Amino acid sequence: MRPMKFNGLVVVAVMLAHGVGARTVELIADGTFENGLNVTDRAGHQQRIAWNAYAAPPVWDVAQHYSKSSLADQAFQSFTTNGFSFKDAYQVLAVHPADEDADLVCGVNGIAEFGGVARVQGDPWPHLFLGQRISAPSGHLGNGSPSLAEIERIDFTISIKLLHDRKKSALAYRKQRHAAQYLFFLTVQNLNRESKGYGDYYWFGMALYDDRYAVTALHAMMDTGSAKKPGTDKMIYNVGIKPFTNQVVADGEWVPIAGDLMPYIVAGLQECWKRGCLEDSRDLADYRFGGVVMGWEVTGLNDVAMAVKGLRATATLKPDRGL
Repeated sequence: MRPMKFNGLVVVAVMLAHGVGARTVELIADGTFENGLNVTDRAGHQQRIAWNAYAAPPVWDVAQHYSKSSLADQAFQSFTTNGFSFKDAYQVLAVHPADEDADLVCGVNGIAEFGGVARVQGDPWPHLFLGQRISAPSGHLGNGSPSLAEIERIDFTISIKLLHDRKKSALAYRKQRHAAQYLFFLTVQNLNRESKGYGDYYWFGMALYDDRYAVTALHAMMDTGSAKKPGTDKMIYNVGIKPFTNQVVADGEWVPIAGDLMPYIVAGLQECWKRGCLEDSRDLADYRFGGVVMGWEVTGLNDVAMAVKGLRATATLKPDRGL
C-alpha cells in the first residue's frame, strides 16, 4: 500500500434507515463517480477532470504510483455528456463507459509497464488508485464523522466484473512476487487530537481480486517496503471476499459483494494490538475512518481490467449515540 493525498469537502446527510430511529451515515462520497476526478500531471500539478460543469467539486483523487501513464495527458482523454475515459498503452480508466453497465472501469497493462520483463525483488510496481478523505482534517464528513464506538454496523456493497486478465509467462515468475490485485481499503485511524496515538492507523479492507487465488481470504501483514519502494510500516488487515461470497471473480460475470464490515474492522484492531501496533489507544472512540482507496496494484506481467458498480459503505449508528 501507499498513502495518498486527498482533498475536497462534501456534506453528506444523515438519514433514517434500518428501522425507526436508526441513523445512518454514508462513509463514501460520490460512490457513483458523478462529480469528476482530481488528477496529477507529469509536472506534479493537480488538475480537475469534470464532464458536468454544474457538479460539485471532485472528492475522488487518482494516483498512478510508479506508472508510465498520466491521466492528465489530454491526447488520451475523451468525454461524453455524463462520463470520461482515458486509455494509453499502460492504463485505462473510464467513468460511466458507454459499452459497459458500470460506474467505473479501470485497468493496468503490467506487460507494458514492465516492458515485458518480470519485476525483481525490491523493485516498485504500477498502481492505479482512486481515493478520498473521509474524516477531518479535510475529509468530506469533517468533524461529523462517527467514531467506531458510535457505529453499530457498516453495510458495504460493491459489484465487480473482471473484464480480462491476460498474462505473459516468465521463467522468473514467483507467486509471492508477481500478481495482479484489485483492492479496496479503508484507513482506520486514531483521530482524537487529545490521544497520544493521534494520527496512527491501520489498513482495513479486502483484495476483491487476486489472480493467484480463486476466492481471496484473510491475510494480515505489515506494509514494509524497500529502498526503491517505501512502505507505510502499518498493519494491513485484508479479509478478502470469502466472508461475503464464494463466487469466483474470474469468468467475466458480475460478482456482488455485500456484508457488515464492523466485526472484521474490530478484529483488525485486535490483531494490531496483538502484534504491538496502535498501542497508544485501545479505545474505539478514538478511531474513525481516515480515508478510502480502491484500485489496482500489479506486480506481475498481467494486463488487467475491472468493471465496478454499486459502491457504498453505510454506517448505522447505535440508537443511543448521535453525531
